[in-house]
Amino acid sequence: MNVLIVEDEMLLAMELAERLANLDSEIKIVGQTDSIAATVTWLQQNSCDLMFLDVHLSDGISFSIFDKIKVKCPVIFTTAYDQYAIRAFEVNSIAYLLKPIDERNLEKALSKYREIRSMFRVDFENLLNYWGKSQIETKTFISRIMLSSGNSQMAMNIEDIAYFMADGRYLFAVSMAGAKYFCESTLYKLEEELDNREFFRLNRRFIVSFASVAYFTPYSKSRVKVTLKPKPEEEIIISSEKVKEFKQWLGR
Repeated sequence: MNVLIVEDEMLLAMELAERLANLDSEIKIVGQTDSIAATVTWLQQNSCDLMFLDVHLSDGISFSIFDKIKVKCPVIFTTAYDQYAIRAFEVNSIAYLLKPIDERNLEKALSKYREIRSMFRVDFENLLNYWGKSQIETKTFISRIMLSSGNSQMAMNIEDIAYFMADGRYLFAVSMAGAKYFCESTLYKLEEELDNREFFRLNRRFIVSFASVAYFTPYSKSRVKVTLKPKPEEEIIISSEKVKEFKQWLGR
């Protein structure tokens, strides 16, 4: 069984590899990546029977991997967060393991993989294709969100929001009209709830709508500077690792 481990914490990746080897001597770790970009590149050039996939990677939420490439193997998600379980089973997931991973749950996940492989030995990829089609039809995103300003609370249509901005422990939503509101959520949660065709996470602080992007210009080396409307007080720089993804998002 050829296994790919996707985990951005090296010690956890090594520990998982060791535990898998102890559970099944036939398991071979054929690859180990720590980011969305590296995983997409690996999958474009290689193949595996099973992938262990962390949700939070160094360059974003791992679900975006499935938007960039057709994943042809089943996936066992590993994460410290339980709120992504439903999203996980909308892609290739056969198990969802919470960290720290319990040995019995890891064994059960491997057993489930073997059972599914045995049942669908002839055409496992077609099974994944079937799952994918049904997932696309049922996926929904939020259309409104609760915001507050002072003592007042209101619901705002997502289409009226230019971008979300993290500032220390707080998160704010800035409307297309330039008004700033407190948002009781997190960027990680919003990444899951917002339509990724309309919103993109630029960096650790900003999730922006397509309508808010005025233009972008070269910054230093391979990084770019993004100008938004309404314009925030600070410069917004996208790392070189995320520039390609950003351009692909703009061109969807």
